Amino acid sequence: MAHSRPTIQRRQLGAELRRLREAANKSQKEAAEVIECDSSLLSRTERGERSLKIVELNALLELYEAPAAKREEIIQLGQLARQRQSRRMFSDALPGAFRRVSDHEREAREIQYSEPDLIPGLLQTEDYIRALMHAGRSAVSEADPDEIETHVQFRLERQELLTMSHPPVMWFVIGEAALRRPVRSRSILREQLLYLLKIIDEHQNVITQVAPLSIPDHPLLGGSIGIFRFDGTVPDIAHQSTFIGGGVYIDDEQDIAECTHAFDRLRAVALGPEDSRAFIAKRAKELDHEH
Repeated sequence: MAHSRPTIQRRQLGAELRRLREAANKSQKEAAEVIECDSSLLSRTERGERSLKIVELNALLELYEAPAAKREEIIQLGQLARQRQSRRMFSDALPGAFRRVSDHEREAREIQYSEPDLIPGLLQTEDYIRALMHAGRSAVSEADPDEIETHVQFRLERQELLTMSHPPVMWFVIGEAALRRPVRSRSILREQLLYLLKIIDEHQNVITQVAPLSIPDHPLLGGSIGIFRFDGTVPDIAHQSTFIGGGVYIDDEQDIAECTHAFDRLRAVALGPEDSRAFIAKRAKELDHEH
């Protein structure tokens, strides 16, 4: 029998269940026995190839001793995963949304990010991250230092992707505005650019290009986008971040093709990798003399 198409919602549910099972130190066999199924079926669930009934989810959550807040999140994900018609766009507004972005990054064989105004999250220094978090949180509410530090540490954990034994190819196109906009201070930006140069020099799987402000026809003007490409066994997906919530996912084949085409066009008009490195180094040097 053919397997169900692994939708974004099923893949996210599977990743969350796998994380809970491993945290509870339970085997797939133990979990499968609780819901009276074969281990292979549980494995397919964790790979996003099938969904579970709510009663089965509750049984697993009981086995994993998941806290109440996590149970509510998983049940909501489970309900989305059981929808027969996958929507063209999926907005992930549930708790843990940024962790699920990280799951997709770790599973991808190639990651493509276009960021017009900021240094991409996977390339940020700790001080740059903290400054961004303070600015973003204070814009909507009183900044909670503990909450900010939680977000900072999570983003640093995302960057472990760079040091994996078999990391994905990562292609970044960064807007010139990101190299010029101070985040809290010019010194933080300068250290960020020096760190970016270090990554470029030390990680052959990381390709970085700069999109100058002088580009007359920027194909992705007005927003950031991430494209996650897999090994062909599951559909590629695109992700657009939003100011509130965890962002919007796209997995329609034609939509992904259009996103990829736009990213390829941007790569073509941006500076090449060597010229981009020189541009970043020049900008870092300029910051030495700005006051």
